[in-house]
Amino acid sequence: MEAMKISVVRKSQPVELEMDADGNVVKVFVKEMTGAQRDEYFNKTSQRSRVDQNTGEVVGIKDYKGLYSTLLSFCVYDTEGKALPESKIQDWPDGAQRAMFEIARKLNKLGDDEGDEKN
Repeated sequence: MEAMKISVVRKSQPVELEMDADGNVVKVFVKEMTGAQRDEYFNKTSQRSRVDQNTGEVVGIKDYKGLYSTLLSFCVYDTEGKALPESKIQDWPDGAQRAMFEIARKLNKLGDDEGDEKN
Protein backbone atom coordinates (compact mmCIF):
# COMPACT_ATOMS: atom_id res chain seq x y z
CA MET A 1 0.00 0.00 0.00
CA GLU A 2 1.29 3.42 -0.96
CA ALA A 3 1.95 5.94 1.81
CA MET A 4 -0.50 8.80 2.19
CA LYS A 5 1.08 12.23 2.05
CA ILE A 6 -0.14 14.73 4.65
CA SER A 7 1.19 18.27 4.74
CA VAL A 8 2.06 19.99 8.00
CA VAL A 9 2.52 23.31 6.20
CA ARG A 10 -0.13 25.72 7.47
CA LYS A 11 -2.47 27.04 4.79
CA SER A 12 -2.39 30.81 4.41
CA GLN A 13 -4.49 33.42 2.60
CA PRO A 14 -3.03 36.91 2.01
CA VAL A 15 -5.50 39.77 2.53
CA GLU A 16 -5.17 43.50 1.95
CA LEU A 17 -6.91 45.64 4.57
CA GLU A 18 -7.93 49.14 3.49
CA MET A 19 -6.90 51.29 6.44
CA ASP A 20 -8.24 54.73 5.55
CA ALA A 21 -10.30 56.77 3.08
CA ASP A 22 -7.16 57.43 0.99
CA GLY A 23 -7.01 53.75 0.09
CA ASN A 24 -3.86 52.88 2.03
CA VAL A 25 -3.64 49.14 2.54
CA VAL A 26 -1.87 46.83 4.95
CA LYS A 27 -1.15 43.25 3.96
CA VAL A 28 -1.96 40.54 6.51
CA PHE A 29 -2.20 36.77 6.34
CA VAL A 30 -5.05 34.59 7.55
CA LYS A 31 -3.46 31.28 8.54
CA GLU A 32 -4.61 27.86 9.53
CA MET A 33 -4.40 27.34 13.30
CA THR A 34 -1.99 24.91 14.90
CA GLY A 35 -3.49 22.07 16.92
CA ALA A 36 -2.70 23.90 20.17
CA GLN A 37 -4.34 27.10 18.91
CA ARG A 38 -7.44 25.19 17.81
CA ASP A 39 -7.75 23.60 21.27
CA GLU A 40 -7.40 27.00 22.95
CA TYR A 41 -9.94 28.52 20.55
CA PHE A 42 -12.46 25.76 21.33
CA ASN A 43 -11.88 26.18 25.07
CA LYS A 44 -12.48 29.94 24.83
CA THR A 45 -15.58 29.66 22.68
CA SER A 46 -17.14 26.84 24.70
CA GLN A 47 -17.48 29.27 27.61
CA ARG A 48 -19.91 31.39 25.57
CA SER A 49 -22.20 28.47 24.70
CA ARG A 50 -25.56 27.83 26.30
CA VAL A 51 -26.04 24.13 27.02
CA ASP A 52 -29.27 22.18 27.53
CA GLN A 53 -29.08 20.78 31.08
CA ASN A 54 -30.93 17.59 30.11
CA THR A 55 -29.12 16.64 26.90
CA GLY A 56 -25.78 18.43 27.24
CA GLU A 57 -26.18 19.76 23.69
CA VAL A 58 -25.27 23.31 22.73
CA VAL A 59 -28.54 25.19 22.20
CA GLY A 60 -27.34 28.74 21.76
CA ILE A 61 -24.90 31.47 22.59
CA LYS A 62 -24.96 33.30 25.92
CA ASP A 63 -22.14 35.77 25.19
CA TYR A 64 -21.43 37.28 21.79
CA LYS A 65 -18.39 39.32 22.84
CA GLY A 66 -15.48 38.50 20.57
CA LEU A 67 -17.52 36.19 18.37
CA TYR A 68 -15.38 36.99 15.32
CA SER A 69 -12.28 38.49 16.89
CA THR A 70 -11.49 35.47 19.07
CA LEU A 71 -10.99 33.24 16.03
CA LEU A 72 -9.18 35.98 14.12
CA SER A 73 -6.72 36.54 16.97
CA PHE A 74 -5.51 32.96 16.41
CA CYS A 75 -5.36 33.29 12.61
CA VAL A 76 -4.39 36.81 11.46
CA TYR A 77 -0.71 37.72 11.19
CA ASP A 78 1.18 40.77 9.98
CA THR A 79 3.97 40.57 7.40
CA GLU A 80 6.53 39.98 10.17
CA GLY A 81 4.67 36.88 11.35
CA LYS A 82 3.22 38.46 14.52
CA ALA A 83 -0.38 37.61 15.42
CA LEU A 84 -2.68 40.63 15.54
CA PRO A 85 -4.09 41.19 19.03
CA GLU A 86 -7.78 40.66 19.59
CA SER A 87 -8.15 44.22 20.93
CA LYS A 88 -6.98 45.62 17.58
CA ILE A 89 -9.29 43.32 15.62
CA GLN A 90 -12.25 44.40 17.81
CA ASP A 91 -11.74 47.96 16.50
CA TRP A 92 -12.40 46.86 12.90
CA PRO A 93 -15.90 47.40 11.51
CA ASP A 94 -18.30 44.47 11.52
CA GLY A 95 -18.06 43.93 7.75
CA ALA A 96 -14.28 43.55 7.87
CA GLN A 97 -14.44 41.18 10.83
CA ARG A 98 -17.17 39.13 9.18
CA ALA A 99 -15.24 38.82 5.88
CA MET A 100 -12.02 37.81 7.66
CA PHE A 101 -13.94 35.38 9.89
CA GLU A 102 -15.31 33.58 6.82
CA ILE A 103 -11.80 33.20 5.41
CA ALA A 104 -10.51 31.87 8.75
CA ARG A 105 -13.51 29.57 9.16
CA LYS A 106 -12.96 27.99 5.74
CA LEU A 107 -9.18 27.66 6.18
CA ASN A 108 -9.71 25.91 9.51
CA LYS A 109 -12.64 23.79 8.32
CA LEU A 110 -14.95 25.13 11.01
CA GLY A 111 -18.68 24.64 10.46
CA ASP A 112 -21.37 27.20 11.11
CA ASP A 113 -21.62 26.07 14.72
CA GLU A 114 -17.83 26.43 15.18
CA GLY A 115 -17.38 22.66 15.12
CA ASP A 116 -15.79 20.52 12.45
CA GLU A 117 -17.52 20.57 9.07
CA LYS A 118 -19.38 17.41 8.22
CA ASN A 119 -18.03 15.53 5.20
